[in-house]
Amino acid sequence: MSHQPHHLFAPLTIKSVTLRNRVGVSPMCQYSSDAGVANDWHLVHLGARAAGGAGLVVAEATAVSPEGRITPGCAGLWADKHIEPLGRINRFVKGQGAVPGIQLAHAGRKGSAARPWDGDAHLPDDAGGWPTIAPSALAFGGDLGKVPLAMSEADIARVRQAFVSAAERALAAGYEWLELHSAHGYLSHEFLAAEQPAR
Repeated sequence: MSHQPHHLFAPLTIKSVTLRNRVGVSPMCQYSSDAGVANDWHLVHLGARAAGGAGLVVAEATAVSPEGRITPGCAGLWADKHIEPLGRINRFVKGQGAVPGIQLAHAGRKGSAARPWDGDAHLPDDAGGWPTIAPSALAFGGDLGKVPLAMSEADIARVRQAFVSAAERALAAGYEWLELHSAHGYLSHEFLAAEQPAR
């Protein structure tokens, strides 16, 4: 019987990025930012994964605009104030030999929700919530009953530019890996779904 080499710990190069191994830490929402700004919680959370030997450490779903957050505690990259706190984390992650990545996101109709430990339901606009947007004026359902504003072409262009600007800030913060969140019923996924408005 021939022995097959184990590739989990072999380096992997994709374009200009080389991972020291094939262990990647997936983005995990922490709901612990203040106005989108990362803090010591994120340094420890992500830094520990890098120090533990992962080849790739991907930061949580990071909103490209304030209304794109899932909860008030979600990470953001819609303003320059977000760059340096993330840069500090990325310098540590790189210092431990890992590649820092980020997941850019917009929550769409699922935004404006309470943190999971506060119930997950939509927050009223007068209680910390905000108006949401989506491809159509259909609520997600369940505890997420807020009806979003149906996006116009101008809204689509604005959100597209927000993703571009966030990607530029991600580069300035030292990220080497970027992914776009297009699942779980968030905005990009909403556009991919075959929505039909109620008649």
